[in-house]
Amino acid sequence: MPKETFFHLPLEKQQRIMRAAKKEFSRAPLGEASIAQIIKDAEIPRGSFYQYFEDKDDLYFYYFKSSHRNAQEELKKAMKKADGRLFDGFELYFAKMVEEVLQGPNAAFYRNLFMNMDYRSFHKVAPPFNRGIHPPLHQHQSDEQWQEFYDTIDLSLLQLESQEDLKILVKLLMHVVFSTVADGYRQLLDQPELDIDKIQAEFNLKISWLKYGAAKEIPKNEQRKEG
Repeated sequence: MPKETFFHLPLEKQQRIMRAAKKEFSRAPLGEASIAQIIKDAEIPRGSFYQYFEDKDDLYFYYFKSSHRNAQEELKKAMKKADGRLFDGFELYFAKMVEEVLQGPNAAFYRNLFMNMDYRSFHKVAPPFNRGIHPPLHQHQSDEQWQEFYDTIDLSLLQLESQEDLKILVKLLMHVVFSTVADGYRQLLDQPELDIDKIQAEFNLKISWLKYGAAKEIPKNEQRKEG
């Protein structure tokens, strides 16, 4: 999160800095983005940048948070609409977010994010694992809000033994969301336009494999283990 000095700036100056951040982070992924270019476009001294932000990463993930729709609320709404059915809820969530991410006003930023994502950035931006985005004072509140999300899921429909198992499954589903979005951007390497319906169908197929399994039958050696 930015330092308090950033929030004391006039709104116009805050917006100018954020516009510069959007321009640079849309041009290049985080690792290749230039602080020099950001401060040039924002028309601020280099020293001022470090009065407002700890480093480039600090600005990057704050820009993500400020430009990203409330994924937490979107997930909760999707689960409630699906009556607590986890897999159906994720299909609804993906359908709502995929077009915005792939074709919305921040598509260039998201392309750099998703196609250069590593373990650290995944845990920074993927709900409900984005602990690094929240300041420590607000982390407890965020954890409580995510508990509300977990409580919307009907555990009786899942072969899980605990809520810790549920968290692992949700994490797996978020990996499917992010990898499918990245595959959507890769489509542009081979074709001029994105096929949103194809991307949605691919996601739903992956979800069906997780929901029902991909194996036609249990191998005999696995049956012996279960017995």
